[in-house]
Amino acid sequence: MKRCFFLIAFLYLQLNGNGQVFFPVNESSGKVYYLKTEEIGITKAEKYNRVKTWFINYYKTSRFEDHFKIARKGKSLQMIETTNSIAGKCGFYVMYPVDDRSGLVMEQIFVMFTMTISFTNAGYENLITDIICFTAPTTSGNMRPAQFELEAYNERQLNRLAYVQQYIVPQVNNSIQKVQLELARNIRYGNLTQASW
Repeated sequence: MKRCFFLIAFLYLQLNGNGQVFFPVNESSGKVYYLKTEEIGITKAEKYNRVKTWFINYYKTSRFEDHFKIARKGKSLQMIETTNSIAGKCGFYVMYPVDDRSGLVMEQIFVMFTMTISFTNAGYENLITDIICFTAPTTSGNMRPAQFELEAYNERQLNRLAYVQQYIVPQVNNSIQKVQLELARNIRYGNLTQASW
């Protein structure tokens, strides 16, 4: 009977451990990253202009500045331009229920990351790195929230929690995919709304 119990417990732990979803990690640095490459038949200058316009429009429509109480609305902060790349800070919110019984109390996390688009003659590379999560302590008013790196959710102790598997990992993956797809569409087809530099 004891052997049967230990066998069932062992199988449960194996299945539970293998069923966990983790964020993609760069093997050499150990940091979470997302990479998308695409070949596209337009000039490097046109790709550059479309990406720059997308970044400016993203800041106008995102809640990035609202989260950090930045007064200069519509200005793309921390955007770095070189001849072959554009990098900038982007962000989005994810939410998850705090109270498992009712699901009515929600916690909010702001996820900020650096997106670097490098241009080649054949296409571009979209690399997302430096992903930081910001949470607001319940007692804080307008203070800047506490921060931690997204890698924390890959640690087994945190990754095995149900809310991480059900809410954090899928929402972050979906939100990053949405940003990458939106940028890819703008590079391919041009921007629907034009921004002034």
